[in-house]
Amino acid sequence: MRSFTGPLTLSAFGLLTVLASSPVLADDAATKTTEKINVLNEAQLTVPAAFKKSPPKSRIVEAEFVATDGKGDDELTARVYGMASGGGLEPNIARWKGQFSESPEGAFKREAMKVGDWQVVIVDHAGSFSERMGGGPFAGGRMVKREDYAMTGAILQSPKGRLYFVKMIGPAKVVQANRDDFVKMIKSLDAS
Repeated sequence: MRSFTGPLTLSAFGLLTVLASSPVLADDAATKTTEKINVLNEAQLTVPAAFKKSPPKSRIVEAEFVATDGKGDDELTARVYGMASGGGLEPNIARWKGQFSESPEGAFKREAMKVGDWQVVIVDHAGSFSERMGGGPFAGGRMVKREDYAMTGAILQSPKGRLYFVKMIGPAKVVQANRDDFVKMIKSLDAS
């Protein structure tokens, strides 16, 4: 039997290189690596490819990502994270609203929608954000004021009445640049 290790190997390598760089295969690879957020073991969200996985900054956060805007030294980032929660819809919206001060007129917006059998409220707010450093959102810790910040948050209520939060918070420019992807992620809620 004759062996074709020389030119055939090179040709096969060339063919594999072409196939690997094919947009169709690149799209398939991106589809296979799409991140999902498990929502209360009842549904999942599809995370936009632009949001990069990041280690959670708190033990109560179940999934965390980074959204960006700009390049190089001009790149700014915002946190995108999800977690189960309690405390009720209205008290949590009031708490989120209370984390901002010096807000411009019309900075607080609220939109209710239904995604499948889930009730969803999307909240937008901007201004100076009071971030608690250490101790988590309900404990002590030093408070740091972040100027020109924004938040787009979603409260997802399952058909069983359980709540799950997803928030994007950071410099207003970053939140505004990534808001459409964030809302698309919330609307991807799939309970099948």
